[in-house]
Amino acid sequence: MSHPSGSVSPCAAQEQVAHIRGVALGTFQASSAVLYWIDDRRHMVVADIVGPGLRHIDRYIRDMKPFDPLNIERLVSSGKRIATMSQDRHLAPASEFEHYCGYLRDSEVSDVLDFVFWRDGEPFAGLGILKAPGDPSITEETLRIASSLQPYLEFNLGNHPRRRDHRRQQQLRVVYGLTGREIEIAELISNGLTNHDIAGTLDIGLGTVKTHLLHVFQKLDVSNRTMLSTRLAGMGDEPASVS
Repeated sequence: MSHPSGSVSPCAAQEQVAHIRGVALGTFQASSAVLYWIDDRRHMVVADIVGPGLRHIDRYIRDMKPFDPLNIERLVSSGKRIATMSQDRHLAPASEFEHYCGYLRDSEVSDVLDFVFWRDGEPFAGLGILKAPGDPSITEETLRIASSLQPYLEFNLGNHPRRRDHRRQQQLRVVYGLTGREIEIAELISNGLTNHDIAGTLDIGLGTVKTHLLHVFQKLDVSNRTMLSTRLAGMGDEPASVS
């Protein structure tokens, strides 16, 4: 299957994530890591996970995240791009940290090194390196290396196709005024689906698909599906802005 000019194949995108995970684990001599995207509501969307320290990740997302001193909300509010559990536990009240320590013990995690990655003034991804009791501890040298590595990881993740897709959808919404449903249909058209395919995928009537598609054509000033696909392929390189 071919991919639009400037896009990255799913396999290449997954290899990019695996490369970043490998760099992190090797550099910081840890056995567990989680790479996650940060959505518009500041929720974590797990992209890649490895190691025994994350066997309770579902429990973390469901129950423990509010008690984590290094959760997304606290890291973003603090402005930190790099933080450790041992040095930054004060980001949570002492009672919440004590509660969270039980989860860390159950997960056999002795310390955590967290990265937050930013693009266009917004946090878009994070990386957690979890240290087991037998792993080398986090030192000042570790933090120096982390500070040097952070821009490299941030740049590479910023070029991941998920980030580009998000910017394209923002542009369609903010600049061209497409609704959520119109964006869905435009994306499906660019992926080669027919009107009948889209109706079945979204569980809507064929006439509704045609009406939405007409609105998409009008808003993007295109007259056919090929022009629409070409227009979408050229979006997402820059953040959405209204002149």
